[in-house]
Amino acid sequence: MLLLMVTTWAYNTHAQPVAKIDAVGLINELPAPPKTLLEAYQRTYPNNASTADAKPYYQATFDKLQRASESGQQLAMKFYQENPTGVPKMPQQPTNRVSEKDKSAMEAATSELAQKMLTDKAFAQKFAQMSESEQHAYMAKMLADKGLKPVHGTPNAPVAAMPGMDIDWMTLCTQFTQTAYGLQRWEKQTALQQKYSVQHDAVNTWVEAEIKKLPMISFGEYGHDHDPEKVKAIKKQGLEKHRQVADAMMKEAAEMFAQFRQEAKNRCTPLNDALKKVNYGEAYSFGLNYSLVLQVQLTILGDVDNLLTNEINLIEDVAQWEHEWRRFE
Repeated sequence: MLLLMVTTWAYNTHAQPVAKIDAVGLINELPAPPKTLLEAYQRTYPNNASTADAKPYYQATFDKLQRASESGQQLAMKFYQENPTGVPKMPQQPTNRVSEKDKSAMEAATSELAQKMLTDKAFAQKFAQMSESEQHAYMAKMLADKGLKPVHGTPNAPVAAMPGMDIDWMTLCTQFTQTAYGLQRWEKQTALQQKYSVQHDAVNTWVEAEIKKLPMISFGEYGHDHDPEKVKAIKKQGLEKHRQVADAMMKEAAEMFAQFRQEAKNRCTPLNDALKKVNYGEAYSFGLNYSLVLQVQLTILGDVDNLLTNEINLIEDVAQWEHEWRRFE
């Protein structure tokens, strides 16, 4: 019957693939954060390199992220090329003979429903939680408003189930985005960096004070100054103190990074598990939620990339103290 055909068009079974990558598994594959200054140095300056670059140590992960991100972006581009309005096109239903007037009414009703689901998240969630009979009743009213009343009887083509409606994709996507942009982890990291910045400043103050205590010696026509060998010895001691501070920071940061990774897994696990359940959209339809799911999956990949990039930046900052100590002459 016409009513059933209208309510199921947006969820007609067809492949709507997303990037095929297990985000949680990818985080689990990451090597543990370095726990000491020496470990941070070895990752940042492999083979005693002259410049800091810890990224190659994690290159395998970045490569997987890049491939998955490019795949998702290509799928998104293809979707919007085929659906410029962001609303999936209504599949043809050759087994149902409908007049042009009725067809126009049906298309108007389904387009209105699609737009409402895309722009009104509360309604979309409510509609997804309706029973089939409640969805039919809602559509019947929309059709009646367009001047079309459903016929009764048995449809002349099998009515497929509604793939994409058995999982509340919109809620899963919303839950991720709400937690992904929290500031708590950045506030925690800022507090840690400020804590150790104060300690490094204290070391610099100590170095300056110790140098001032040194007696002045004459350099003939070049004037007077502190003994350069003694100044050098104090600066070396200062670098050793900086190393101690950096080592303590790396130990604390390692625990913080482990927590950040766990939080990242907690954020993306519900949606990630749902995507794995449907084999990342192979022979599966997300219906009207497809573009949303795809975009949020790309956001998850970006979240993992940011997690790792942020970790690398701090590791490199810590490792510089070992590098400076080793290069000091």
